[in-house]
Amino acid sequence: MKPDTTHHNSRTIYGVLVLGVLSLCSSISAYAANDIIVSRPHSMSSNIPSSMYIGASLGNAMYDEANDSSAALGIFGGFHINEALAIDFGWANLGEASEGAYKAKVNVLQVALLGKLHASTDFSLFGKVGLARWAYGLRTPSVSGSDDDIDVYFGIGADYHISGRSAVRFGADFYSMKPTISISNVTPAEENISLFSIGYIFQL
Repeated sequence: MKPDTTHHNSRTIYGVLVLGVLSLCSSISAYAANDIIVSRPHSMSSNIPSSMYIGASLGNAMYDEANDSSAALGIFGGFHINEALAIDFGWANLGEASEGAYKAKVNVLQVALLGKLHASTDFSLFGKVGLARWAYGLRTPSVSGSDDDIDVYFGIGADYHISGRSAVRFGADFYSMKPTISISNVTPAEENISLFSIGYIFQL
């Protein structure tokens, strides 16, 4: 199985877009801190700097190399540095993908810098870039193996605030991993996984 360079190119584009959003958010934050006071009574980040949050999500993980998809679930949390930047932590079970007799299962533990653009009082866009520690398991009916490592990942999405403490999050996260295991004389190629999810956020 050969890696598809198209996926590398798409992930490079995602990375550039996310970094651009983070840079813009950082600039907006610095300007706001020095020159203006922003008031958003319904915004979840209005209690800066003590705005901590937790959440849970459900989604669909699409495995490029295995050409399969699986239901996924995750939990996450974090805290706002200011109205434009946050540190986001999370864990996700990306389900199980099948290709012939082989089944791959992936979990990720991640931390990211998240940048927000407030489109309105109740709606904001975000981009994030961070590190994901992935655990990749591969098995057949007779043998199994596993590997883990840390790689950069990217994410984009939007939050819709339904109350002062609650929001719905729509997200897309993009992971890339190359496990170094071999079972039954088969070594997996680089796997790219796109996770599309919807979640609920509650501000503590």
